[in-house]
Amino acid sequence: MENYYKILGISKNATSAEIKKVYLALAQKYHPDRFTDEAEKQNANEVFSRVTAAYRTLIDEKLRTKYDASLAKRSTEVDEVKEIQARNIFNRALEHISRDEHWPALNLLRTAYTYDPKPLYLSFLGLMQVYTKRNVNDGFKKLEHAVKIELFNPVMHCNLGLALESAGRKKEALRAYQQALTWNSKYTQAKQGVERLNRPKKGFFGLFRKK
Repeated sequence: MENYYKILGISKNATSAEIKKVYLALAQKYHPDRFTDEAEKQNANEVFSRVTAAYRTLIDEKLRTKYDASLAKRSTEVDEVKEIQARNIFNRALEHISRDEHWPALNLLRTAYTYDPKPLYLSFLGLMQVYTKRNVNDGFKKLEHAVKIELFNPVMHCNLGLALESAGRKKEALRAYQQALTWNSKYTQAKQGVERLNRPKKGFFGLFRKK
């Protein structure tokens, strides 16, 4: 479906007077009778037809209301398609992450977040930026922003913890894992993070202690 508002170059809130004024200017500019060259005349005729179709629909109150409803429905359908595509791409990214293939995951997550800017996708995108050392500071900003948006989601805190741990910021990572566990005490990855960071370091003599 063509967007008649874009064809005329007007906003969706344009008044009838504004629609008429814009149409008259475009109709004068692209009227086929103004051109002698056959190719230019044909192009002008096509533009003139589209402009006229847009004008006739938008200048009529009933037709405009019906058109606006169709446009809104179309927009919703497009959003739903993008949401499904983003989810499928995100799942593919998770498969790469499970195999420690961080670069392919990073590229997929960028696409998923572009299609559907969910905090979950943003969090994983930030994590992959830190893992690949691609705009690390920006990666942490994404992770922290995702946490602020969904403070109750343990995944957000855990991803931040993983990023902090990979950057050697262990105390901060431990706090992030512990925060994840306050929202879900059984969250496996966060529990593993806490255990990993709380594991006592073995000194030289500790290497020879009997288990």
